[in-house]
Amino acid sequence: MGQHIDRGTKGLRGERILSTTRRGFLKGTTTLAGSLLAASLTKGTESRPLPTVALGPHQVTRLIAGGNPLFGYSHTSGLLDRFMREYFTDQQVVQFMLDCERAGINTWQSNYPAPLERQLPLIRQAGCKLQWIALADPWDIDRSAITAETIWATAQKCVVRAAKHQPVAVALRGIETDQLWREGKLEVVRDFVNYVHDAGFPAGVSAHHPAAIEALESKGWPVDFYMTCFYRVTRAPEDFRQEIGMMPVGETYLAADPERMCRVIRRVAKPCLGFKILAAGRRCDSAEQIREAFAFAFQNLKPTDGVIVGMFPRFSDQIGENVRLVKELGA
Repeated sequence: MGQHIDRGTKGLRGERILSTTRRGFLKGTTTLAGSLLAASLTKGTESRPLPTVALGPHQVTRLIAGGNPLFGYSHTSGLLDRFMREYFTDQQVVQFMLDCERAGINTWQSNYPAPLERQLPLIRQAGCKLQWIALADPWDIDRSAITAETIWATAQKCVVRAAKHQPVAVALRGIETDQLWREGKLEVVRDFVNYVHDAGFPAGVSAHHPAAIEALESKGWPVDFYMTCFYRVTRAPEDFRQEIGMMPVGETYLAADPERMCRVIRRVAKPCLGFKILAAGRRCDSAEQIREAFAFAFQNLKPTDGVIVGMFPRFSDQIGENVRLVKELGA
């Protein structure tokens, strides 16, 4: 995401060579003072804690680590999926969690795929205290066989599986929420929220379609928070034909989607956790583009909202870079 250069050290070494002259001495002194000031300012930024928001009785950092890359869900290509899975061994997942915690992040979010069954105990054994938001999804059935009935049945199983690890909240996955909204069966979401509350956890609902969030809000159900996708990646073929006149190939991200979702987020009083703010890596071509995406998010979210960002620190310190952006833009 960006290359860091130790400019202060390089400058000091150069000035030592010139320090035999008065001009060199003065220049060296100026450089040293500038380096110390820059170090002081950097230290202040680094030591500043990440801002937090309330999620039920819990405080979560406005930057939450997303779990998709840990399990090879790139939302880009099968090749990148495989690359992520090969990188995130059990040991590397544990190290990632420790690095997030060390950087100031206090919460992460994911569904519950098979590897997590063995990884969660390892994470805790390593001393990591990151809070976990569990995402309920139909993990063990054929995608083509998903109906309102199977969504409800598997969501209950997910709550039971996650409960033994004491998540700070459990949310229904957005793909299922969008499907239930499209089919006019949002009562399943109400039953899910009540079931999570009965299990003793705050209940969230994820969605990709702004209209699904609006419909849920109109019901007045006791949803504790929403997870709101900046891009509507669950469009049906008829939606594409109506909006752009053709069917694209693969998962598609439309530039107008973030503003549409953010208009709804600002009208919702409950906390919202925006996700896919970087369009699943499609807005990561430069440090400036990444900064623009974070700036847009925090300019358009409420002060009570946060973001969930997946990170793949294979080639750069994405954890540290994202933390610095949120400290600056989300304070």
